[in-house]
Amino acid sequence: MKIAIVTPWFTDSISGGAERFAGGIANSLIEAGCDVELLTTCGKDSFWDWGEDFYEEGVYEINGLSVRRFELRKRNKKKYEEILVKIINKEQILYTEEMQLLHETVNSDSMYDFIAENREEYIFLFIPYLFGTSYWGSKIAPERSFLIPCLHDEDMAYLESIGHMFNRVKGVLFNTVEEQELTKKLYDFDTSNSVVSGGGVEVKHIPKSAAFREKYSVDYDYFIYVGRLVGGKNVPQMIEQFNKYYEENKNVKLLIVGKGEEQIVETIRKSSGIIHMGELNDEDKFNAIAGSIALMQPSLMESFSIVIMESWLCGTPVIVNGYCEVTKGHCDRSEGGLYYKDYDSFKTVLNELLASKEEAELMGQRGKNYVEKEYTWEMTAERIIDFLSVRGFSKEVLLK
Repeated sequence: MKIAIVTPWFTDSISGGAERFAGGIANSLIEAGCDVELLTTCGKDSFWDWGEDFYEEGVYEINGLSVRRFELRKRNKKKYEEILVKIINKEQILYTEEMQLLHETVNSDSMYDFIAENREEYIFLFIPYLFGTSYWGSKIAPERSFLIPCLHDEDMAYLESIGHMFNRVKGVLFNTVEEQELTKKLYDFDTSNSVVSGGGVEVKHIPKSAAFREKYSVDYDYFIYVGRLVGGKNVPQMIEQFNKYYEENKNVKLLIVGKGEEQIVETIRKSSGIIHMGELNDEDKFNAIAGSIALMQPSLMESFSIVIMESWLCGTPVIVNGYCEVTKGHCDRSEGGLYYKDYDSFKTVLNELLASKEEAELMGQRGKNYVEKEYTWEMTAERIIDFLSVRGFSKEVLLK
């Protein structure tokens, strides 16, 4: 029995958390002895036109992983954005409009044909929840479909159709207990039909902060942000708050690693205390994190947050938004980070970490211990296989 992990995009260098997570799960299941294939579209990534192919359709091998690409369906972007604006503005929309929204997002008819034609040969794991590849794909063979939702407390999560998807699939695999609790609250979801499988995180380089400082001529203390530069990650607020902090305390800077919306990049360029590093390779990224006072994760909408785990594996504490239950929960359980809710608490947290670098190092170590105990890929694969076996697919069938 093959396991197909279905995701809207996938490459060996994709920056989106859900897509990276899909690759990690695939590789962990392969190492556990499962026959795994990744199904995706011919799209490039979330910044690419969702209705235009970037790759040729076909089967690829990416770092030892079999990746089957399918042509994208053409879409009406204008209609999608019209309905999405209504949702964002908290306007009531019809169920038919929900269907059209899901029709005009990321979809592939040839992928859906493949699922229908090969349904008896596969178990399907769909990630993340909010795209057509998951909604329509899981509808084809719900008795063989599992959802890895990466659910956030966001506008689309409140759609009636999304609740229907959660309750029709064979089971749901959550990243954290907070994500599981949110799903129960939103959809009257039976949590016995789910598992907190978590995820694995690895830092394959030994972080060397001195190497980063020497390579990029960094001779000052700094905090760091690593990730997509988009409004959905609450980056504009982080920039605004740090700019205010820098005006009062010019003794530390903020390095930002990643790419994203041009308007945000331009705001960074105009910020004297913030430096945009662009995209870095993994070695430089981990070296940079290791050399920072702390990593900032301002997002309000996380289901796991890989970058927090990577920061802790580098021995670096984190600063998170106190209104994000998932990242706050990680900090409470690990004692590896601090959180804020407004500018005054943001300022207090930064000052506290700057005043005691020894305590910051202890936080980083506690975070590292937490990741190594709770979030290895080996543990994740074991939890997933155990759950699939409980849901009707024996280990004898799953393991080659």
